[in-house]
Amino acid sequence: MKRQDLLDTVRRSLGGTATTMAAELALNAVLSGIRYGLLRDGEVKLAGFGSFRVTHRAARRLLIPGTATEHLLPPRNTITFHPAPAQRQPHQPTAPSPDNCAFPATGSPVLKPGC
Repeated sequence: MKRQDLLDTVRRSLGGTATTMAAELALNAVLSGIRYGLLRDGEVKLAGFGSFRVTHRAARRLLIPGTATEHLLPPRNTITFHPAPAQRQPHQPTAPSPDNCAFPATGSPVLKPGC
């Protein structure tokens, strides 16, 4: 989802008569509040959604494989997001399990949809 898609979603949520400018003001207010909270407290918790945290990454060495040159990456702060349990999706298997793809007793290989 890109910013414009998010703006369209906010505009529809505000009601059919809301303008794009009103949606942009609402989105900017929320994003500014998150930035301010991260700068001030280092963490922003949104109940039922998740939490944003500022984490420190230590300096580390980076080896470029093709040239075998080494670079030193400086220490930095980064933002991490941890979703709330309600937002976590259960793991969807990438391949169907054998239990879901049983063959009929006739011996003909008729697969269920998705198998």
